[in-house]
Amino acid sequence: MAEQKTNHINHFKDDYLVQATAKHSLLRCLAVRTTDLVKQARNIHDLSPISCVALGRLMSGALLMATDLKNKQDRLTLIIKSDGDISNLTTIATLNGKVRGYITDPRAISHYKSAGKLDLAQSVGKGNLTVIKNLGLKEPYIGSVELVSGEIAEDLASYYFYSEQIPTVIFLGVRLNQQGVAAAGGMMIQALPGIDDQTLNWLENRCLGFPELSELLAEGISPHQLLDLLLGVDADLEYLAESPVEYYCECNRDRMNRNLLLLGNEELTELSEDSDGITLHCHFCAADYHYTQAEVKQLAKTAIILR
Repeated sequence: MAEQKTNHINHFKDDYLVQATAKHSLLRCLAVRTTDLVKQARNIHDLSPISCVALGRLMSGALLMATDLKNKQDRLTLIIKSDGDISNLTTIATLNGKVRGYITDPRAISHYKSAGKLDLAQSVGKGNLTVIKNLGLKEPYIGSVELVSGEIAEDLASYYFYSEQIPTVIFLGVRLNQQGVAAAGGMMIQALPGIDDQTLNWLENRCLGFPELSELLAEGISPHQLLDLLLGVDADLEYLAESPVEYYCECNRDRMNRNLLLLGNEELTELSEDSDGITLHCHFCAADYHYTQAEVKQLAKTAIILR
């Protein structure tokens, strides 16, 4: 299959995701740059360094995993709940490269390893990763695994191995500097049906000692070049598609109206007693939606009609 070009993508600057196969279609290969969208998330949520790394890695991983979805209306949700300083992370991604995220501990204290690097594992601690796939069916698919490291990349790979029986290698990284986010992104290599032990061993050897992903991205390496570097010239690497990715929140006033109507007439009537009205806050983009007392009363009346 010929590579599908997207003319407006600047491979050395823009956030984008590339998909490929390797080793005669025995490996599925993906790489993504998420620098700009992680910058946006940092600004929206006023993230501390460690919180930025955590949310940035999970959003990058969600974009890689969302390529498993089949339809543009499908949603992939990743939730990490743990006993560390960073106790609750949520990201939602779509097939068309849109992602948003939320962290309950945006100003978590940053812990460092002896080498001066951020210690994400200590900040996350022990807990569980939950994967939810909303595929337009009556019930969503839900899978859950224990965190194996708290570093996020290994935890996502563990989910694939134990819940979907797919050997998977995942690299995730966020590089920070004095100005904020210097680089961010991810890479995922998965075994496809028919793979043999020789190819799996070859992949394992290629991954050993691979440089830090965020360092390569900070040096200007593109997602295409990341796959080239990891897999080498003899991998039969075939690029299939590329697409832009972005931080995007789906909230709007109509959606908030629908959420309020779900409360029903009785609760809306009670809320309408406040002369100051009410304000709804979106955790994903920090937007506020204010409703006057009259607007809440009208919604309460509408809830009766819809009942």
